[in-house]
Amino acid sequence: MNDENKILKEHEKMIWNLTNRFYGVDKNDLYQAGVLGLYKALQKYDSKENTKFSTYAYEYIFGEMYLLASNKQIKVSKDILKLYRKIEEARYTLAQKCAKIPSNLELAEFLGLSLQDIDMACMSASSIMSLDNEEEDVRSAYECIASPNVDIDTKILVDDSFAVLNDDEKNIIKSRYYEDLTQSEVAKKLNMTQVMVSRYEKRSINKMREYLTL
Repeated sequence: MNDENKILKEHEKMIWNLTNRFYGVDKNDLYQAGVLGLYKALQKYDSKENTKFSTYAYEYIFGEMYLLASNKQIKVSKDILKLYRKIEEARYTLAQKCAKIPSNLELAEFLGLSLQDIDMACMSASSIMSLDNEEEDVRSAYECIASPNVDIDTKILVDDSFAVLNDDEKNIIKSRYYEDLTQSEVAKKLNMTQVMVSRYEKRSINKMREYLTL
């Protein structure tokens, strides 16, 4: 068994595990992309570095899978989206506490996660953020009115601003910012199109903002 085959054998389980981070792309295709990333890492790795090879290779393996997934314009698994929301909530909390934007390493320590998980979730979510507006949107948990990070005075003001909304607008805002549903989920719930929900939401927020600034 040559060195490359030995390295592949040692990291095969990790590569297969990483294929579960995506859906909508054939697992075998993702695996092959991961193997390519592994070999790229092997070519660039310097054994004198303090970083373990498996840690170093992780970025290359995931990067090749991510590239494949992005080219096919698929969505990352919902577990990744949940993790990303958790990360963004923590980012907001730490920023308020420390008066600076926290690094991914600080986020990892705060959440008790690995730096790899933080980097992976942020990288994955960025592909979804760039999709067309007709795709499901992703918002951070702290942007929801129901979030514990929103103080009671703010909640009262927001509730008061509901007076300027019609019934459809109220239902959409409550679904989006109290229940933390995506626009697509709201559209299904209220029997509307996603485009209609998006339009109503923007109009409602503008009306509420005008009310609160009077």
